[in-house]
Amino acid sequence: MNLNEYVGNIHLHTTCSDGTATHEEIARIARSAKLDFVIPTDHNVLAKGKEGWYGHTLLLVGEEVHDTQRVPEANHYLAFNITEDVVPYAKDPQAVIDAVNAQGGFGFIAHPFEHSARLVNEAALPWVDWTVTGYTGLELWNYMSEFKAHLPNMLRAVLLVYFPQAAMMGPFPETLAQWDELLRTRKVVAICGSDAHATAYRLGPLSREVFSYKHLFRASNLHILTEEDFNGQLDHDKKVIYGALKEGHCFTAYDLLGNTQGFRFTATSYRPDCKSGESRASEAIMGDEITLQSQVLFEVSSPQQAHIRLLRDGTIVAHTRGKKLHYTAKEQGVYRVEAYRRYLFRKRGWVFTNPIYVRALNSS
Repeated sequence: MNLNEYVGNIHLHTTCSDGTATHEEIARIARSAKLDFVIPTDHNVLAKGKEGWYGHTLLLVGEEVHDTQRVPEANHYLAFNITEDVVPYAKDPQAVIDAVNAQGGFGFIAHPFEHSARLVNEAALPWVDWTVTGYTGLELWNYMSEFKAHLPNMLRAVLLVYFPQAAMMGPFPETLAQWDELLRTRKVVAICGSDAHATAYRLGPLSREVFSYKHLFRASNLHILTEEDFNGQLDHDKKVIYGALKEGHCFTAYDLLGNTQGFRFTATSYRPDCKSGESRASEAIMGDEITLQSQVLFEVSSPQQAHIRLLRDGTIVAHTRGKKLHYTAKEQGVYRVEAYRRYLFRKRGWVFTNPIYVRALNSS
């Protein structure tokens, strides 16, 4: 199955809210990092007139919507493909989701779990209203959220401010568990966000910029898989990107641990044939549904050596160390892949795919 792979970075902030670079500067930095696309999502600001191609990088604009008057603050929502601001609905998370969908947009629950960073005086900003419906998915890994969680004391904070990548491990276990729970009843697309601000952290007399845009654009990225090529036209290429995000044709990648381009997770369903044995019925990529007729062959291909895990409904059913994994399934369920690599003597999350949904033949 020949697919295009485009690499981008989403959920970041500009000078329109609390970031430190303009849209134009971000596009330039993204271009130098060889990103194909970048999507800033400023806080409660829909920056119009900024979308377009900047050299070889496409910049699109979303919005991070939340109620700034809520105490404690929570329920941040990443809205995409909207033309009108939805901040007037911010007090009600369900109303925000409905307003985004009414415009033909879609969105993701941002940093669903967070841990307070007491040393830097930043409150946790989790998602707390899990009764909502209509959202496309959730942010499985928020890079800045994880970093904030690793600052329990001054000594560790000083170390990590100067060497932050020593702390990063991947998505919080509770986020992975929540995702698996949600997947039991519906399709939920997972994305990652850098949450780039490039602001300076102050610890007493010390002040240092942690996680520049340049660093983050080479670290936590979202890889999308598409059948259509970009053609240089904003409207067309925007549809290509947003189509892949909505369908879950994408994977979360920690490219700082090794280039993830070329990572693939596919499934082939076979049906019984009395004359010739089993014959191929259909194929699927991450984000797709596939029908279980006799058995489904899963294949994972990695461009780098890794510890690869295949999970069904949140439970590991196969694993290997290497570049390939094959597994034959005869049960329906939600299958997804995690891959880990060692860095600084610790095993860290490297790739998290969206699931392939194996449905029973008579499933409605």
